[in-house]
Amino acid sequence: MRSTRTDPAIWELEQRIKYWADEFGRTLPEMRFFILEGMEFASLLEKKVYPVSPINIWEGKSMVSRRYRIQEGLESSIYYEVVQTGNPSYGYLNDTNSPMMQASVIAHVVGHCEFSELNVMHDSDEDRTERVMHICRKVDLGRRQMGDLHYTRYWNAAESVIDLISPNSQYNLARSVDTDAHTMRAQEDPGEAEEREGPYRPFDSTLDALMVLEDRQSAFEREIRQRQRQETLSRRGYKLRAPCQDVLGFLLHYAPATPGEQSVLEYMYTTHKTHDFVIRTQIMNEGWAMYWENEIMHKLFAERAVGDIIDYCRVFAGVCYPRPWFQRNPYHLGYNMWQHIKQLYADGKVSLEYAEETDLDRRSSWKKPDGSDPLKHLEHLVRTVTDYELLRRFLTPELIHEFHLNRLHKRMAQRMGINPRDVVQEDEQHVWLDPVPVKNEMLNFFTHFYRPRIYLIDTDFQDGGLLLFHRNDGRKLREEWIKPTLRNLNMIWKAPVALISGTTLYGFTANTYKETAISEVSFEQVAQRLQRDEKPFNIG
Repeated sequence: MRSTRTDPAIWELEQRIKYWADEFGRTLPEMRFFILEGMEFASLLEKKVYPVSPINIWEGKSMVSRRYRIQEGLESSIYYEVVQTGNPSYGYLNDTNSPMMQASVIAHVVGHCEFSELNVMHDSDEDRTERVMHICRKVDLGRRQMGDLHYTRYWNAAESVIDLISPNSQYNLARSVDTDAHTMRAQEDPGEAEEREGPYRPFDSTLDALMVLEDRQSAFEREIRQRQRQETLSRRGYKLRAPCQDVLGFLLHYAPATPGEQSVLEYMYTTHKTHDFVIRTQIMNEGWAMYWENEIMHKLFAERAVGDIIDYCRVFAGVCYPRPWFQRNPYHLGYNMWQHIKQLYADGKVSLEYAEETDLDRRSSWKKPDGSDPLKHLEHLVRTVTDYELLRRFLTPELIHEFHLNRLHKRMAQRMGINPRDVVQEDEQHVWLDPVPVKNEMLNFFTHFYRPRIYLIDTDFQDGGLLLFHRNDGRKLREEWIKPTLRNLNMIWKAPVALISGTTLYGFTANTYKETAISEVSFEQVAQRLQRDEKPFNIG
C-alpha cells in the first residue's frame, strides 16, 4: 500500500478531480487515496475495508482460499472501487488500472464521500478508520488476556449475531432503552418523551369532578410505574420501554463482559453497523456517485487531462446495465433516477399545478421552470430521504418499464412460472411484465431487507435471561439457525436466552436446548405491554 503521492500521474489526476469537485460546489470531508496491489485488495476486503483487523483464524483461512481462487483464475483480483467513508475518508486504487480508470474511481469516491456527509442518516464519523485501528489493538491485547481458545469461541459467538445490528431502526437503542446516562436520551427525537406520557388534558373543574376517580387511579398507576422504572434504573442502569431491534448494540452496552470480550463486541459492532446505512441508501448513494463521476469525467476529457473516452463509455454502460426489480442494479437505477428527477425539477413538474393538470397533451409537453436550480432540489433530497421515500415519490410504472425493471429473460420467466397473462411485451429474448405491481414489490424490500426481524423484549426473563421475539412476516426462521445462535447469545449474556417464534418458545441455558409450545402473541401486544411497564410475556 502506497500513497498516490508516489505516482505523479495519479497524484495530478487526484488534484484535478478535487479541483472540479470544488468548482461544482461539493461538500466533502478530507479524502486520502492509496494504491494497492491485487492481493492487498483481497486482504483489505477480508478486513472489512479497513487497513488492519484483529488476529483471527477465520480471516486467515478465508484469505488463503481467496488467494488460491485468484491464482487459479477462479476469481478476479481487480477491484475497481473500494472506499471507507468518514472524516477523513479513505479510497483505495488498484495499481493495475489504467489512468482513465483510476480517475473514474477517484471521481466516484467523491460522490460517495459527499453522500455520506450529507445524507439524513449521516455515515461520515470523525476518525472512523483511526478508531477501528485503535479497537484492533484493544482486541489483540484482550486476546492475550483471554487465551486463544476462549478468544476464538467468543469471537465466533459475537460474529454470529452480526445480523442483529440495527442502529437506524425505529426500535433502536435510543428509542427502546431507558437509561440513567444522558447520552442515550440525547439521541431522541424532540418531543418524543412527551408523546410517551400522552397528550395533556386542558384544565376544566367540571371535567375534573366527573372523572376524579379515574384521574386518581391513573395518577396512582403512573406514580407506581415511575417508581418501578426508577428502581430498575438505579439497580441495573437501564430498562426496556419498547422492543429493541439493535440486539448487538444492546449487548455491547449492557452485557456482562471482561475488557477483552468488550473489545471484541466493540469491533464487531463498529465495523458492521455501517451496513445498515448501505442497505437503506444504496440506490441513492451509488446513483449519486455515478452522477458526479460522470460530471467530473466529462470535465477531465474536455481538458484532455485523461484519455480513453470510448473505453470509459463502455465501462460506464456495463456498470449501469439494467436488471430486474428483484436483482436491481443500484448503479443503473440510482443514476437514472437522479437524472430523471433533475429533469422533473427543470421542467417544473414537481408542483401542485402539474399534479392537478388533467389534459394529457399539456402534461406531455409541460415545461414551466420556476427559476430554481434543480441541483439544489437534488441536494435537498439527499439530505432528507432514503431509498424508500425516493422510490415511493418518484418511481412510476412508466419509469419501471423505461428502466427495464420489469424485464425478464424468457428462460428466467419460465423458471419462475410467470403467467403469460402478466406479460405486456416481449421480443425474441425477453418478456416485460405488468409494471404496476413491481413498485410495491420493491418497496416491500425495505420492510425487512429479506432478513428476519428479531427484537429484544425482556432482559429479566426467567431470572435474568434475555427474551427475543421474532416478528412474523410470513417467513419461518431456519431451524438450524436457532440453536447455535441462542447458544452464542448465551455465551455473550452469560445467562439464559430464549426466543419466541410463532407458537414456539426456544430456550438455551446451562448447555441445554429446549422447545416449548406456547400461545401465539403478536408484536403489537408485546409493544403495548412494554409501554404499560408490564411483562411482555409470561409462560402459562
